[in-house]
Order: sequence, then C-alpha cells, then structure tokens
Amino acid sequence: MRPTRLSTLAALLVGATAVCWGVLRIAENRGTVLPTLPWGGPLGLALLAAAVLLSTVALRRRLHGTHGARPPHPIGVARMAALGKASSHVGALLGGLYAGFVLVLLPGLDVVARRDRAVVAAAAVVAALVLTVAGLLLERTCRVRPPEGDDPESPSATA
Repeated sequence: MRPTRLSTLAALLVGATAVCWGVLRIAENRGTVLPTLPWGGPLGLALLAAAVLLSTVALRRRLHGTHGARPPHPIGVARMAALGKASSHVGALLGGLYAGFVLVLLPGLDVVARRDRAVVAAAAVVAALVLTVAGLLLERTCRVRPPEGDDPESPSATA
C-alpha cells in the first residue's frame, strides 16, 4: 500500500465539490428546493475524526512502548493503516460534497433557511477536514521505516 498523496486528496475534494455544486445548481434552477441538512452529519464526522485521532494516540503509545504498553500485532497495524487511508479519502470526499453545498448556498445567505443550511454545511466541511488530517496522521503513524543500513540507494547495498 502506497502512502496517500496530498494531491490525490485535493483532487477528491475539488472533484466532489464541482460535482455537488453542478448537481445542486441544476436542481435549484429547475425549481427544486434544496434539502435541509441535519446536524447529525457534522456531528457524526466529528465523532469519527475523534475516534481516528484517539486510535492514533493509542497506537503511537503502543508502538513506542510508553508506560509498559505491549507492542501491537503487525496485522493490526496494517489494518490501522488501511483505516487511516480510508478515513482521509472519505473525509476529502465528504468535505467536497459539503463544500459544494456551501457554494450553492452562498448567494442567498440573507434568507434564514439558507443561512442555517450553510452553517451546518460549513461545520461539516470543517469536521471532514479534521477527519482527513486524522486519517493522514494514523496512516503516518503506521509507516514502517527501513532499518538503518538497508537503504537501497547506498553504495554498500549494491555490492
């Protein structure tokens, strides 16, 4: 599994924003009322981000052996790396979807209902970005560094 690139996450964020913005603009131009956004979305994303961050801290403690913590099983670390990668991708996608919603709502913030939806969507964007960062941190915590002297670029490794 390759480490997640920031360019991939940026592409997911921008792509999801563009698609959501386009779909909502078309729907709104056809007379459709935009759906309400419940606070469960941003709260769920925030709770998921907190769980991923808590997992990162716990795994880091176990990897460094602080306070007598036993080392984690290698397959468990691999699963945590997959969770981190998935979290960062999901955070970028959902952040893009909610950002598209915010962009559609921006021109009409003088209307109370649109302003309320924009606040919920903006909170969800922030929570999704926190989830993305938490996923990247978890993935980075699981990264295995090669032992010293095993560098394939070193002259002694090619001899």
